Amino acid sequence: MKDEKFLQDEMLSEEELEKVSGGAFKQTSDDSEFLYKHKLMDKSYGLVGVSFNWLTASLLVDRGWAKAGITCVTKWGVIEDNLYFVGSKQISREEAYKIVEEKFPETRPIDKKY
Repeated sequence: MKDEKFLQDEMLSEEELEKVSGGAFKQTSDDSEFLYKHKLMDKSYGLVGVSFNWLTASLLVDRGWAKAGITCVTKWGVIEDNLYFVGSKQISREEAYKIVEEKFPETRPIDKKY
């Protein structure tokens, strides 16, 4: 019982977990899947694909966001978060996703990650 209480105190929130579970590589991979789903990219990249094909994957993710009117600054690595802008105003990742969902509601299933 004592160990269970200890573990409860040590559990990470969703926000804390996101910060330690991949950072920009993970975000860029997730963004590619999201943008692919909303038909703003021709394929999606898994975490390994992003890691080993960073220059191509990050460029294509940035271009996908641009099709939605959003500037994304993808960050290399696992610590820093990607940055999202509409015009010169920085927005949150959640706001960027909401914009895409509103402008591009038609979706396709996720088949394969490269």
